[in-house]
Amino acid sequence: MIHLVALSLTSVALAAPTTGATPWGYFTNNTIMTTSGNASVSYPRFTELQNGSILATTAYRGPQPPYFPIFRSDDGGASWEHVSDLRDQVEGVGFTAQPAITHLTFPLGGYPEGTILAGGNIFGLNFTRIDLYASTDGARTWEFVSHVAEGGRANTTNGATPVWEPKFLPWNNSVIAYYSDQRNPEHGQQLSHQVSYDLKTWGPVVTDVALEPYDARPGMTNIAHVQSVNKWILVHETPIGNSSSYGVNYPVHYKLADTPVDFGPSPDIPLVVNNKTAPNASPYVVWSKDGGPLGTIIVSDADNTGVFTNTAGGDPDKWELHGTPAGAVYSRAVEILRCLPNHLLIYGGDTYDGAMEGAHEPFSVTSVNLEEVLAAPEYSFP
Repeated sequence: MIHLVALSLTSVALAAPTTGATPWGYFTNNTIMTTSGNASVSYPRFTELQNGSILATTAYRGPQPPYFPIFRSDDGGASWEHVSDLRDQVEGVGFTAQPAITHLTFPLGGYPEGTILAGGNIFGLNFTRIDLYASTDGARTWEFVSHVAEGGRANTTNGATPVWEPKFLPWNNSVIAYYSDQRNPEHGQQLSHQVSYDLKTWGPVVTDVALEPYDARPGMTNIAHVQSVNKWILVHETPIGNSSSYGVNYPVHYKLADTPVDFGPSPDIPLVVNNKTAPNASPYVVWSKDGGPLGTIIVSDADNTGVFTNTAGGDPDKWELHGTPAGAVYSRAVEILRCLPNHLLIYGGDTYDGAMEGAHEPFSVTSVNLEEVLAAPEYSFP
């Protein structure tokens, strides 16, 4: 779901000190950053480094040219330091939307293990472009690496040709760039990926999800590895014209595959709870080894404060919806701490409508006990 809004010259970000949260503990709506004026934060993203530190960023609408602020936590999200701003160094247009951040777990393209990779979408007058940047000093400074993919100007009308919503995944001595892609004339929008073995050149476009009819617009790829069954899961939203499914207009579907580059042939499965309800829009997925013999797949969406869970390796009949104290957010990210798989972090910000209406929800994080979430009663539906 693309969020296009006007940018204000008068908005200023304020880095807010975090208080009251216990290091490596559980807490609710712990502030990372506040906004003022006409600014808003949504579409949060993160990467957890090998030493347990977290780098988090968000789409920040307000300043001109726009950029992605980068924050660091060394204590499980309890306290945060603003370390840098990721800025467009090539066009000067700015990073308009849809941040992505990860880190190398192996050396690649002349960059050492531990290098931070980040980027996002640049909206030019006549183009959209996904650019990749690298930092070798813990996200303190950044250098441009490559243009990943380019399309026409930002326009959600079927028949236009933009690219949207990148996701970067280091895997098997390469980096995979996933994104939403309107350039194929046979589909209003599809999900694609490209692979790079040097971070500078990118291989051919590969289709991950392309649906019928033509006006189906699968979007917003997110990926996780379900280690217990050695499968990869891809989640995405699936609007089709003005239709609705289980009461939502952007129902979430998923695919399972043996590797993160082989989603194309896999069946596209609707995510539905008890044949009654479905998550709506901008999903995010993680996996924890806790929660049962097969661990727990956790999916967040844009509309629900709770999370959708599956402790059966992705069995379509085994989804549940459990409440959390966190708020709903446009493209809400969720995280399982590597060293504490019972800690579910939920990143906060504005909803889709709230960002446009000046709601001023802060960039925040909530940490909850996954076992308590799963033990709580499921939501009941009429």
